[in-house]
Amino acid sequence: MQRFTLEQIASAIEALQQGHIVSGAEEEPVSSFRHDEYQALRTVRNEPYLRIRKEPLDAYGASIASYFSRLLLVDRLRETRAMAGFTRVFPGTNKPIRELKAMLVRSTPPESWLPAYIVYGEGLYFELAHERLATWEQQENVMARVAPLASRFGALQEQRRLDAHEISPRFVLLHTLAHLLINQLTFDCGYSSASLRERLYASTDPHMPMAGVLIYTANGDSEGTMGGLVRMGKPGNIEPVIHKALLGAQWCSADPVCMEVGSQSGQGPDSCNLAACHSCALVPETACEEFNRFLDRGLVVGTPDDPSLGFFRTG
Repeated sequence: MQRFTLEQIASAIEALQQGHIVSGAEEEPVSSFRHDEYQALRTVRNEPYLRIRKEPLDAYGASIASYFSRLLLVDRLRETRAMAGFTRVFPGTNKPIRELKAMLVRSTPPESWLPAYIVYGEGLYFELAHERLATWEQQENVMARVAPLASRFGALQEQRRLDAHEISPRFVLLHTLAHLLINQLTFDCGYSSASLRERLYASTDPHMPMAGVLIYTANGDSEGTMGGLVRMGKPGNIEPVIHKALLGAQWCSADPVCMEVGSQSGQGPDSCNLAACHSCALVPETACEEFNRFLDRGLVVGTPDDPSLGFFRTG
């Protein structure tokens, strides 16, 4: 087994933060790292730390087959979490890993290390129907709705020295759908919303397109979890969850303010949400990869003024 020094690991992490991973003399975009995960989750597996199975897609209701191309049950997964640094006040930074690591220890010992731990869990993997998604995301009204959100984040990125981020209709749709499903699953699977997490796989890169989301829990011991989340992914169980999540997204208790304010000036953290607030689409920050930013119910189910915006629109 090949071993690496901490400095080599730090250099690799720093390259990742700058948007590249280094492999020998070649450089690959950071999205390729997540693309490897994406490819692993799309197939049936029976490995010690990753067990994935699937039911035939036609075993689910018509609503599943129309909008999703894959729905897989992840009976067991292993996640390794390492702390490479931290930031204050604002989440996210493009500071080099060496600067972040320096805040963890007062002095670097001869054999330095990073705090990390391994957890085991389970999850559900959803992948959107690619042809339907490609047609939807090319609509002019869909692109126009996301444009102000991308513009606001662009200004924020320059001001705070944040990493580059692709704010596309596909990404906002997948992210919002993940939040809606997490909030709905808490009523049925027995886990709290703080126990569930998301892992987003969204890319419009023609060489490595991605359109999937993993909703998982990884807070169990070495024996894993109890299977309550996977049980909800079986035919007959997941259809009502999706239906209720989409039905609830059509109207927020803070509407019409939530829908109108989000569409006009943005709302939520850094004004980087459209129609999304604590009453409808936000989840605990430990469950969200993006600190509750880049959310919009309008792209999921449409708006009262323009129902055609929604990927899951009826009719």
